[in-house]
Amino acid sequence: MSNTAIIRGIGWVLKESMGFPGHIRPAGQGLSLPELSGKQVLGQPYKAFGRMDYFSKLGFSAIAFAMSHAGILPLPVKDKNPVQKKEIPLIAESATGCIETDLLYQSAMSRKPVMPSPALFAYTLPSCFLGEAAIYFGLTGEAYMMEPPDSNGLTALSTAMDNLAIYPRVVCGVCNSDGYACPGALFLVLDRLDADTGKHRSHPFPLTITRHSTAGPFHCNGTPVTALQGLAFDPATS
Repeated sequence: MSNTAIIRGIGWVLKESMGFPGHIRPAGQGLSLPELSGKQVLGQPYKAFGRMDYFSKLGFSAIAFAMSHAGILPLPVKDKNPVQKKEIPLIAESATGCIETDLLYQSAMSRKPVMPSPALFAYTLPSCFLGEAAIYFGLTGEAYMMEPPDSNGLTALSTAMDNLAIYPRVVCGVCNSDGYACPGALFLVLDRLDADTGKHRSHPFPLTITRHSTAGPFHCNGTPVTALQGLAFDPATS
């Protein structure tokens, strides 16, 4: 169990903004979550992104921003070299899951004799975007979604810090649909403290997360953390 971790990368998609520190752009003007495209998030079109439901795009985008901030590149297209792949777990939580997609699928099921799209069925699991991110970035670690009653990201954070006893690097975060408490997504790339070589001292975003017990409380550079979404900020203006 680790009680201190280095934040190597942060990425988010919220109503107010999206991106990562140093590369932040306005989002939905604080009214709703923004529309997302592969070119907008990844800098280039990505066919798989276009077929995702919105919940999957939301979580995938926040992970992609966090990985970019951490300097972790995607697996080259058609590259099946296992050396290129990375054993990094993906741990997420959500209070809403993919409820909108589930409802759309249920509605399509009721419109007989027309069967709902198989592509829609593929995204009726809230963990789908974790698999999409694992494929895109070549990750081979475990990936799972938790559904605590209060989805502020702290359950995933605590679980990720537990996993740092096994893995030197873990990605964790929270993803909630619009119209519910704490809408949006934010993900962290966490490094185990003893796995770092001191490079974090020259990293442009040197933050650490500490906890006093398995259930918290959590602090980021000494400041209390009550929700992961609160870590979305631009250090240049803070």
